[in-house]
Amino acid sequence: MRHLLEKSPALVYLTDDQGVFLDINSPGAAMLGGESREDFIGKASIDSFFASAKDCKRLRKCLAEQGFVQDYETRFRRMDKTAFDVRITQFARRDAGNAIVGCEGFVLDITDRKLAELALNQSEEKYRTVVESSLSAILVHQDGRVQFTNQRCAEMLGYKSSEELIGVEFWRHIHPADRAVIKERGTKREKGQFTPEQYTFRYIDKNGKTTWAEIRATHAMYMGKPAAVVNFIDITKSKKAEEEIRQLSRRLVKIREEERKILAANLHDEMGQILTAMRFNLDYLLKTLPSKYAEQRRRSEALVHSVERLVGIARDNTSYLRPELHNQIVLLPALMRRVEEFRMNQPGIHVDFSALGFKKQLSPEVELAIYRIVQEGLTNIAKHARATAVDIILTYSHPQVMLTIRDNGTGLPVVEDERENPRSEGIGLVAMRERTLSLGGSFEVSSEQGKGTAIRVEIPV
Repeated sequence: MRHLLEKSPALVYLTDDQGVFLDINSPGAAMLGGESREDFIGKASIDSFFASAKDCKRLRKCLAEQGFVQDYETRFRRMDKTAFDVRITQFARRDAGNAIVGCEGFVLDITDRKLAELALNQSEEKYRTVVESSLSAILVHQDGRVQFTNQRCAEMLGYKSSEELIGVEFWRHIHPADRAVIKERGTKREKGQFTPEQYTFRYIDKNGKTTWAEIRATHAMYMGKPAAVVNFIDITKSKKAEEEIRQLSRRLVKIREEERKILAANLHDEMGQILTAMRFNLDYLLKTLPSKYAEQRRRSEALVHSVERLVGIARDNTSYLRPELHNQIVLLPALMRRVEEFRMNQPGIHVDFSALGFKKQLSPEVELAIYRIVQEGLTNIAKHARATAVDIILTYSHPQVMLTIRDNGTGLPVVEDERENPRSEGIGLVAMRERTLSLGGSFEVSSEQGKGTAIRVEIPV
């Protein structure tokens, strides 16, 4: 027991009825800022380390009324007065007359996962105290079957008691779509082989209900044999929230596209008709003006040229707002035309465009997103990058399509400390990111000052 206490990362202690330490482990002494156990035993009270006297009184009151306090959250101050957050579990010690003569307990300044790991190194009594108070499901998996689990795990899997799960094959509760991957990782983990420690999966409880969970697992020795120590929490609500946000983003993108269609139609129909009428009227004026009115004819011809320029501007904006992609034109030809337009308008920028693996057409929603991202990316390069070369690579590799846009321009503005002063994204980057995330994809931007910027997009198809 002493060996376990001295190896524990938690503060484990024993006090008298005044809170004065009767015993404390060395890590606990270090946690409170001391050099050894002797700095505390018989000399200091645990109450003096509370940052809030009100919290200390509340804990003592709960201890007196209930005989124990579980997962009590507060703040401690070390001997050097630095503060840190802690979680306390404390039990009253009583004499033969049932009077409280002191208390014993432990203090943690680590996460629930560390709390579970700590429990595995404690005695059976304290181990179960920690594990059973955890909000996450905890189990030990060995030889394909559950060897130990807490009550929380049993409840999440639809069982009344954790004992019902002992000996059960854990894989049978994994959703069929995730079962093969989870089983492979679990088997490797038991053998001590490398496998991800944290990921999400779906499980099916005893009653057939499917739930999303986030798992954290590690290799360990249990009863002298290799095993996997697993804990997981229900993340169904967060998954649902993510999906709702994704659907909202998709809806916003759709509304934006509808607004673009309306604006493009108005430009084409209303303004187009007005400009056409103006052109006809100006032509008529030119034909009817006598040759002696040279200045009036010159001004009329200038107006005709201005109208023609407006027609061109309206046509370009209509094309930008509603590309041919909307008219069931496939993605690659539409992108090639956009690249050619960019080359004509930006003769000083060399553009390489390549597309790989496209043997069939993507969904209109995905194609439109890719087109808009390329369109916005080229617009940003023309406005800000000062680049001389651009590489665009579009690859379809089931089950996703990958797009990379790379330039050799000036790069994004330098930020000295990304954590304190994060680099703000312009409207163009925000729009591209929003489109990608609305389709469940990933969006990454990397930039180096003076060496250009790269945008990488992956969208599931």
